[in-house]
Amino acid sequence: MSNQMMKALLFPDKWQVELITTEKPQIGPNEVLAEIRSIGICGTDVGIYEGTHWITAHGPGGHGHETGGIAVEVGENVTGIKPGDHLARLGAGFAQYSKEVNILGQGNDEITGALPIVRNDLSFEELTFADPVACAINCADRAELDRIEGRKPKAIILGLGPIGLILAQILVNRGVEVAGSEPYEHKRQFAESFGVKTFNPYSFRRSVNGTKTYVDQIKEDFGEADVVFEMVGRNEVLVDAIDLVRPGYRVLVFGAQKMQMIPYMECRLKGVEIVYPQATWNAKNNTNYWHHALDLIASKELQLLELISRRVSLEEAVHVFEYYNREEWIKVIIEPFQ
Repeated sequence: MSNQMMKALLFPDKWQVELITTEKPQIGPNEVLAEIRSIGICGTDVGIYEGTHWITAHGPGGHGHETGGIAVEVGENVTGIKPGDHLARLGAGFAQYSKEVNILGQGNDEITGALPIVRNDLSFEELTFADPVACAINCADRAELDRIEGRKPKAIILGLGPIGLILAQILVNRGVEVAGSEPYEHKRQFAESFGVKTFNPYSFRRSVNGTKTYVDQIKEDFGEADVVFEMVGRNEVLVDAIDLVRPGYRVLVFGAQKMQMIPYMECRLKGVEIVYPQATWNAKNNTNYWHHALDLIASKELQLLELISRRVSLEEAVHVFEYYNREEWIKVIIEPFQ
């Protein structure tokens, strides 16, 4: 392959993914070209592929945003970055090279522009977790559990995917009592390893449990929570979250869907607050969590690399998207130069 060409994934339409050979990006004076050494598949990426997410990304590299890369070319006007630096906050990352920066949902950076973030103290795989860790910190902060006085705060996480599992660790480390609902056993077991009380929503069958639901079981064994996080992106799960939250307290909706129906009467009677955190940016206090997340990763307080289920090449990633196995995988990492 020519030095001016690269391999990349292309997502031309829903349920379509292709491995292509295309031209390597050419940078301008204010840009940086990076080799993508590691990129995680996010639930957003799977949703884009399946057509359930509002984001579309039809260019080479797709929406890939959980990236760890290395600078190979630096524009003449760029300061603070040099070839060989480890970089976070790259976009269009399902490719061997990218000059894009992950700015979607990042607050002021969308207007002013942004450069990748240099973190030479972190491995490429650790850098891939910067975005999900930042999202998890944002969710935890928007819950505002520090307003709870005189008792230990309680949180319920509905959906223990990668961000749900990272969020659970952050909350436990902050002294919060946490319960989680998740249908897949290996995710429940991982959450239980750091103190989360887990429930399987798929285990409540009428032939065994009658009319009793997993929501009833959580109320019985754990109780109502000061915050319930909806991490799945399904309307029925939002309804369950509203049922599980303590009157007057918060439901945080992070799961993505194109349209949502809110049960007005239940929310009104309970005085429920519904909060929609953005991605890595807290609009309420104008905080961008990229640097917070990278510092937290560097602290080694979180189990992150343990979330990785598979490492695959770009060629193998086509099959991974086509047969994405939520039951067996937590986080899949693509290594574009594998």
